[in-house]
Amino acid sequence: MKLRFVRGGLGVLVVAALLLAGGPALGAPGKPLTSVTWKEATPLPFPGTRFDGAVDPATNRVYFLGFRLADNSTDGSVWYYDIATKTYTDTGVDMPVPISNYSIAVLTDPKGLGFYIFGGRDNNGVIVTDVQVYYPATNKAKDLTTDPWPGTTPSGCVSLPAMGVAVVKNKAYGLGGVAFTANGCVADEQTNQTWRFDPMAPDGSRWKKSKKLNVARGYITTAVFGTKIYAIGGDTNELGTLIPQSAVESWTPGDTSWNDAGVADLPEPCDESQAFAFTKGQLINTITLAGCGQWPAALADVLQYDVPGNSWSIIGALNEARRNQAGANIGSPKKPKLFVLGGYAADGATTLASTEIGKAGVSSGAPSPHTAPSGSSGNVSTN
Repeated sequence: MKLRFVRGGLGVLVVAALLLAGGPALGAPGKPLTSVTWKEATPLPFPGTRFDGAVDPATNRVYFLGFRLADNSTDGSVWYYDIATKTYTDTGVDMPVPISNYSIAVLTDPKGLGFYIFGGRDNNGVIVTDVQVYYPATNKAKDLTTDPWPGTTPSGCVSLPAMGVAVVKNKAYGLGGVAFTANGCVADEQTNQTWRFDPMAPDGSRWKKSKKLNVARGYITTAVFGTKIYAIGGDTNELGTLIPQSAVESWTPGDTSWNDAGVADLPEPCDESQAFAFTKGQLINTITLAGCGQWPAALADVLQYDVPGNSWSIIGALNEARRNQAGANIGSPKKPKLFVLGGYAADGATTLASTEIGKAGVSSGAPSPHTAPSGSSGNVSTN
């Protein structure tokens, strides 16, 4: 049995009783393999949130395909960060449909290397089905109208996959998603659907339904360890309120089902974050969760998963609590530099322009003490 995060005082009493009785902890913290030290980096030229970054290895740049601004408007302009010069540049190109709430899938299609984004939320607060791609080599963007995002919630509403996107062997996978009555859906709900996108398939046939998650939720943070996808945390939508989850499950494309029971849960519920997985180098055999969103707030906690040991630890903290931040590894697999940018601050309202870089340190021993909150509060009219 896996113990899940439960809202409210009764849930806390149940958790305490099970722990005292020697029952299974929700991802009992273990000893991290490697610590990560964070330092402030070059700030963004704008406060931005609900976006993502992806590295173009040919130019050593991190690209951003639009973002949400402090006034809640959506900017579709494509920017890049030059890793060598530590400067930001507007490419002069806008995405065809400006969106926020996305994760970038780096894929190769017949035109070359493309940065794909699936669905998202437009400037009017509508959850859209557009599949868009930006090609860094030619500085061009396209709306792939032949293959819209197919994900739906149980009532048939368009789901918002947000950051729940992973890439394995040049296939993208969209995991779960939520829908909101505030955005025109008939119900506040979530889905357990997984969809596979093949950029090399003919027009109109790029999507295929894949194995369902065990825990329906949205705003999942993903990590890919080798060819295994980890779906970390996320939110359920209860009457328009997002409830952070501690659930973690894994799946290797081709397996018959997602593995929930055999994967340790987070030691605290987290949503809307960035995760980095490594099979070699300084952070070998770990997944580092850089920050812990707890909508509408955020914790600065940095968590690390010991893959062979199947245990999570809280190994430290970002300089600034944030959620809905962009992220990219601007180092190498052997010597990673975990770059996180922008996002919402701990107050759930301030949009950040600050950035930071995490580098591997020495073994930090026992995990940092931390008391997980009993629940989440607050409500907003749009996702």
